[in-house]
Amino acid sequence: MSLLLEFCEDSDMPRVFAIISDAFGEDHPHISVLFPHHKTITGRAQGAERLLRMKQNDPHARFLKVTDTATGEIVGQATWLIYNDHAEELELSGDYWQNKEDRQFAAELHRRYLAPRRNVIRLAKGPVVCLDILTVDPKRQFGGAGSKLVRWGVEQADEMGAEMVVEASIFGRHLYEQNGFRVLEHCKVEVSEQWANKPKVRFFFMHRPAKLGLA
Repeated sequence: MSLLLEFCEDSDMPRVFAIISDAFGEDHPHISVLFPHHKTITGRAQGAERLLRMKQNDPHARFLKVTDTATGEIVGQATWLIYNDHAEELELSGDYWQNKEDRQFAAELHRRYLAPRRNVIRLAKGPVVCLDILTVDPKRQFGGAGSKLVRWGVEQADEMGAEMVVEASIFGRHLYEQNGFRVLEHCKVEVSEQWANKPKVRFFFMHRPAKLGLA
């Protein structure tokens, strides 16, 4: 199997989001809260629309895909965020939630989930490269697509002399450790008491120091 790493086109977003949805399923509350009903036709269309808007409007974002050259099918995707200065605090937007309460919870969860990343960016002495999301089609995992997507970001960071961060699940942790990331904290996202009955979100906040002298 030959794998090709490329930047995504706008037309790739439906397939990219389908991979995200299939890879995370219903086992990752953060994704399910941010992208409600993402397993449905409507939810997937909305998810693809949101990725496209981010791709077209976020100057920090780099959307990548890995394609199986034998079939032409996209088998993996990643979004890297490259910051040369302090990142703006962006809030969730859009009308994708069933009610005001769900939207408020999604906004708070997202803000607190990203707090460790934003703290690193705010305190950084130089550029920061963040892995926002990486997924591989569940039918094509452990075939090298994930490694290609991670290595792209690592190479960019090393050229820039940038430190790196990622919010990792238990499933991605080993891949990132293989590429020089180390766990700084096993985070539990704390939200307001009013959301005490909502799903709990945990992740490994991982960091890779800048390789100074390589830039």
